[in-house]
Amino acid sequence: MTKTLPSAVSSPSFDDGAHDKGHLETLYAYKAMLDASIDCIKILSPDGRVINMNQSGCTALGVDPLSGFGMEWLPLLPEEIRKPGRKALQKARSGENAQFLGKSINELGEITFWDNLLTPVHNEQGVVSSILCVSRNVTQQCSAETKLRHLSEFDELTNIPNRRHFQSYLKKALRIAKATRQSVTLLHADLDHFKLLNDTRGSLFGDHILKVVAKRLIKKLSGQGYVARLSSDEFAIIVSQTVSTEEINQLAQNIINAIAKPISHNGQSVRLSMSIGTATWPYSVENSEMLTKAANVALSEIKQNGRGGVLQYHSQLMKSVTRIAEQLELAQYAIDHHKIEPYYQPKVRLNDGQLVGLEALLRFTTPTGELAYPGAIWAAFENRSLVEKIGEQMRTRVFEDIKTWTEKGLTLVPVSFNASPVEFMWDDYAEKCLAQIAHYGIDPRLIEIEITEHMIVGHGAEFVVRAIKELRKQGIRIALDDFGTGYSTLSNIKDYSVDVIKVDRSFVSSLHQGREGKAIIKALLLLANCLGMDVVAEGVEEQEQCDTLINEGYLIGQGFLFSPAVSNAKIKKLLESDLVSD
Repeated sequence: MTKTLPSAVSSPSFDDGAHDKGHLETLYAYKAMLDASIDCIKILSPDGRVINMNQSGCTALGVDPLSGFGMEWLPLLPEEIRKPGRKALQKARSGENAQFLGKSINELGEITFWDNLLTPVHNEQGVVSSILCVSRNVTQQCSAETKLRHLSEFDELTNIPNRRHFQSYLKKALRIAKATRQSVTLLHADLDHFKLLNDTRGSLFGDHILKVVAKRLIKKLSGQGYVARLSSDEFAIIVSQTVSTEEINQLAQNIINAIAKPISHNGQSVRLSMSIGTATWPYSVENSEMLTKAANVALSEIKQNGRGGVLQYHSQLMKSVTRIAEQLELAQYAIDHHKIEPYYQPKVRLNDGQLVGLEALLRFTTPTGELAYPGAIWAAFENRSLVEKIGEQMRTRVFEDIKTWTEKGLTLVPVSFNASPVEFMWDDYAEKCLAQIAHYGIDPRLIEIEITEHMIVGHGAEFVVRAIKELRKQGIRIALDDFGTGYSTLSNIKDYSVDVIKVDRSFVSSLHQGREGKAIIKALLLLANCLGMDVVAEGVEEQEQCDTLINEGYLIGQGFLFSPAVSNAKIKKLLESDLVSD
């Protein structure tokens, strides 16, 4: 909006005192009104000199009201504000409204922020004769915006930058690095087993740990790097100057050593380990998105292989991650389209080949119609959500088959299937399994669940042990699969609540080695007999192996010598034959 001044007020006539007096009173009234305003009001000439200014303006800019004005306006502003002020003045001089944020500093060093609006004033000929500048105090508003910006860009708990600030900073660091031909290294750090510690010690203890870790990271970098908290226990460190791989690894190791020092809170003390994945631009990636992904890939790799340490990203890791992503996608397809189905491998009596049991093995159909094996979606068995759905669909198909066989009056044999360690982590595996068995009206004694040794002694073992006890109470048998390849020894097998030992195929294949191979086979059978457990030999592929097992006292086996895993239709025919043991 522009303003046009009325014709200049004519000079007062000395022979008309009344008119002169009224005019002066009006001017004084206008001046009093302007001085009463808390806004800073200034009238500037087109070339930027102060023609007049109210009391608030004089106070803000430190100008004596009796100075007579006439000074240049821009030099009255703080130096860093003069550039936007000059642009606004040029715009107003051309006849357009202009606005910019300014500030003033008093003698005590206190800063006041002003929203400056410059409006051109036109005379009757349409020429800009002066500029009205109204400055409004917006200090509280700016303060509120600053606090809001801080909250949106800084972590509330640790008061270090958050993910939003990190992403912006990384892009800026890369732009600068490109211009200066420097490198940028990203370290993606994660506290090992923090969730478990937070769950057992409490969130207050966990919060204290995160605060201490943030302080230690900042101190260890000593201003040479940028630190941000990305999520619960994940931190990012950006090193903008060019450094060697050895220097980065040393920095990461120094950080790990600093984090490993004891952290105490309310009489409790804990030592932590940290895993760090690193990636450097431009040596291995092209942009900020890829740099972040590469560091995360390196971190994921080290976490999957024992945690605690440093790993520099290399292209081979991305191939591994791509393969995992493809497996997860394929698993999701199989789940969504109900392509999961069991194939059954017979368990037979070694001396006459009679069918005594079946092991249900997972198979699924790919989008191209091919039959695929579990290895094609191996990564899915580490994903709690996916593996739970896979397990549920697999059990459903097995129970549907058993129900169908029952309704057709076929002679039934026990059916076993594998349980993944991740399936037990919700601590409701037994309840879900038993509910499905009841729904299909199946005798629990026809069901056998196979687990592996590390499930009983590894992380989450308490959930597995509880589930086993509940399942066995209802008559379901538990088999220890791949025995001898896990964490246990022959001496502590008696502590396992299992009914069957399945001798791993590696021991069966070692029978050709002579006395040494036979010694293991003998020991396993002797131990199982003493503990009242059944034994199944896996991976029997040659008649010579079968004969040796029979001579050593083994009764049951499975393997390609007898049959590979086959479809439900073929098992139905087998159950209809006279090869089923009574």
